[in-house]
Amino acid sequence: MNEFIFNNLTGAIIPHSGKLYGGPARDNIFKNLKGDKFKYIIYIAALHDNTNSNIDDSIYILKEDTEFNNYFINCQAIYNKNLSNGAKKEHSFIWVESELKENFKKAKILVLCPTFSSDLIKLSNDIIKFIENNNKDNILLLATTDLIHYGERFNNLNYLSYPHQLNKWRKEEILINDLLKNEINNENINIMCGRNAIKTFIYISKYFNWNAKVIDYYDSYEMNNLINRYSITFDNNIEFVSYVSIIYGKFENNDCILLPIDIYLGIGLIKTIIHSNFTNIDPDLFKLPMWCNLNKLNNGIFVGTQQLNNDNNYETNSCCGSFQQDYKSIYDNIISSSKNLFNDAKNRWKKEYTINNLYKHKFKIDILDDKNIWKLYKSATANENLILDGNYGVYLKIAENKVATFLPCVAEENKDKLSINEYMQYLSIKAGGEKDDWKNEDSLMYIYKCSSYIYEPETNSVKKLIK
Repeated sequence: MNEFIFNNLTGAIIPHSGKLYGGPARDNIFKNLKGDKFKYIIYIAALHDNTNSNIDDSIYILKEDTEFNNYFINCQAIYNKNLSNGAKKEHSFIWVESELKENFKKAKILVLCPTFSSDLIKLSNDIIKFIENNNKDNILLLATTDLIHYGERFNNLNYLSYPHQLNKWRKEEILINDLLKNEINNENINIMCGRNAIKTFIYISKYFNWNAKVIDYYDSYEMNNLINRYSITFDNNIEFVSYVSIIYGKFENNDCILLPIDIYLGIGLIKTIIHSNFTNIDPDLFKLPMWCNLNKLNNGIFVGTQQLNNDNNYETNSCCGSFQQDYKSIYDNIISSSKNLFNDAKNRWKKEYTINNLYKHKFKIDILDDKNIWKLYKSATANENLILDGNYGVYLKIAENKVATFLPCVAEENKDKLSINEYMQYLSIKAGGEKDDWKNEDSLMYIYKCSSYIYEPETNSVKKLIK
């Protein structure tokens, strides 16, 4: 995780469902924070029981540690400690309370719960005043929402079209993209519960001009398997609640930084496209949410899978890639490369996928460094300029514009087996030339690094392998 983002974090939007479902999205924020940094936490809760809320314009105080000194009693808005029955049972705080106490042991907590009739502008201004009158760096502002509730249990079967999770991405991406820009459109807020909490939060974030990043995004349909959590299922009988975690603060808003959620969605997309070969779904439909940073970079990528062999060891059974082109994003490259994996496994590697073995595969993505920082040499100088230590890949260009590459993993797997001469000979042949074409005066090589990520089913985790 990128610590510089969390070092300057001042607020977050989090889900509020129970530990099993919303907990991972909250943990991805809380576990990366220095809990002892924050003296105060102001948590804006949702209100799920709307009994009398349309005529009650007060803001309920669900919890107030004494250090707040009744600050909010004499402010602009109307605050009420005499809780309604709905506020007493409000689960958007009950399920989060223990996590706040566990992760922020020294922080004093204030929990505010607006109703539909509350004056949110006055509430926002009261919170702004409190933040400005105290040390901004030791105050954490939280607000909560869950997104689309889909399924028979929620009486919402007609809201999404098949495949439902993909349609959920399309319906939620504009809302999330707006939240990242400190905007909220009344046309999109109907998919949120806790919309008054979010309206208040965004008003405050816009006032302070905070930047924002999505840290996690998934739904409750598949919680046990990590890659399935970030993939699209083709099950027709599903129900779920959707969750997002967004951090806010004065950190650098750099789209070149890939966060774990970007990698998870990218690897999930690879699995989804392979799986689509067993359905009638066009793989070109699977566009990632617009806010995902894989849409904003155009690095070259390679994708592939590994399958268990008869010796119970993993070995490659597909690998396809796309080099960097200015008009294609990483997402575009993932789509175009992943569409070839099914036939690559079947025809080249003779180790095809089945609907039953797909979930047992390792899924890998290699993201090549931007080509503008690749180092160019005459390939005849490989013995002087190439190190076969597993950190570098080579892109070779020989006569007639024949090209080929070996990713860094090739050097890693063969660093004690191949000399540089042998490595370059194999690469020349892979490019479609003779084994010694790399020695020609006009032959060129580019040396690059890449970041490699792999999903391992045994540990149910994504690991970063290189760099």
